[in-house]
Amino acid sequence: MDNVSPGQASEALETVERARRQVIDQIHVPTWYWWGLAVGWIGLGLLTDLGSAWLAALATFVFGTVHASVAPRVVSGRHGSRQLSVRGDVAPHVARLVLGGVVVLAAATVGLALLAQADGARHPVTAASIVVAVVLVLGGPLLLGGVRRRAVRRARRPA
Repeated sequence: MDNVSPGQASEALETVERARRQVIDQIHVPTWYWWGLAVGWIGLGLLTDLGSAWLAALATFVFGTVHASVAPRVVSGRHGSRQLSVRGDVAPHVARLVLGGVVVLAAATVGLALLAQADGARHPVTAASIVVAVVLVLGGPLLLGGVRRRAVRRARRPA
């Protein structure tokens, strides 16, 4: 290889950085996942408040089963497009963050529902579920934005 001028080296490094950013931008959990989770959450809240206990339990089982079958592929953050799959070390811990957040939100639903019930709300679980659904729809993309920012910072560190 012939000598590379400083300008050519700089241009090559800029090309690599642009490509790296394009890969990081592919860290993604689909919007339909957040909305589906939110709608299901509200549906479970409604069933709990208005339906029978066995129907709510069955719906919870079905919801959990569907989520367990969909989540492994979608919540990794690694499949933002059909053209590219992000390596696990570029998008570390996304699945753990998302699923950990879901567990925290489940606990928050219970806590909020108990508070709403103590305050005399007619449909405490539905009210709590709506609050959590809003957090899911707004907070999910914010969480991924943080993951992408962290990935950019990690990529800038010298090896």
